[in-house]
Amino acid sequence: MPTREGGDRSLGALLNAYLVELRARGVSLFLEQRARLVLPRLFAHLREQGVLDVRTVSEAHLIAFARHLAAVPKKRGPEGAKLSPGTQSCYLDSVRGFFAFLEKRGVILRNPALELPAPRVLRLPRRVLSEAEARRLMNAPSRVSLLGQRDRAILETLYGTGIRRSECLRLDVTDVDLDQELLFVRNGKGKKDRLVPLTGQARAALDRYLRDARPELVKDSREVVLFLSKHGRRLGPTQLYAILRTHVRSAGIKGPVFPHAMRHSYATHLLKGKASIRHVQELLGHQSLQATALYTRVDVEDLREVLMRCHPRERPRQRTRRR
Repeated sequence: MPTREGGDRSLGALLNAYLVELRARGVSLFLEQRARLVLPRLFAHLREQGVLDVRTVSEAHLIAFARHLAAVPKKRGPEGAKLSPGTQSCYLDSVRGFFAFLEKRGVILRNPALELPAPRVLRLPRRVLSEAEARRLMNAPSRVSLLGQRDRAILETLYGTGIRRSECLRLDVTDVDLDQELLFVRNGKGKKDRLVPLTGQARAALDRYLRDARPELVKDSREVVLFLSKHGRRLGPTQLYAILRTHVRSAGIKGPVFPHAMRHSYATHLLKGKASIRHVQELLGHQSLQATALYTRVDVEDLREVLMRCHPRERPRQRTRRR
């Protein structure tokens, strides 16, 4: 049966139309791949319930799918392990996006995913570098090789601005203002742009990369991409992780460190240095202060120091010690 736009209502055709829409909106490759993974899984679940027409999908059907996600074991990992609440929430985000698209296109009259509940995930960052580890990591790339200068600029940018991996990979040369020591982050989360100040070290690393290394890496004078591969093309997520992994090993840092750990470390170190949580929220581009609050984790020694310095029952002890 045709839609208002004359298209096919079959689930496969609607998925293809949705993927075209995502690409047109310029969403990340990760979000597109997630839709390719999750929506066929939803369609199979609906077919098992006898639902073949997207117009007959109800909120109850989608709640049943959410329960299915919470109950079924993962295809990979330890036997019997379930999808984490965070993964379930991400999967359901794809479902919400798909049905919002269908409603916007007039395929359905009412969006059944509008009130779809999802696990609320507020978790602490998995990995935060210590300040000493961050210093070692920044110093790991070569200062003289072309790729070493590029890698140093990437690491200093990630740690010196707290931008996301996808935001880093989307940077163009015109997004860097070395004179004003600013980075223009285009199309961040929530489709918002923002200006982020550069640290002095990030500015210096970018300046050297742009002056000495990038002109040697670029193959086409019209290329605007900031961080280039050795073939002169825009770096991808896998390449970025490989760069980080190489230098994490060189710096003698144990355990896996993913690009997002740089963002976690940036926020944690700013807050530990007494930065305002509101300022950190703006720097990270968080819409909600609750998201930024996850980075206020401090260890017991930090709490003990604050207690001894600030609690009125501790101050008499301090005066006694000074006598």
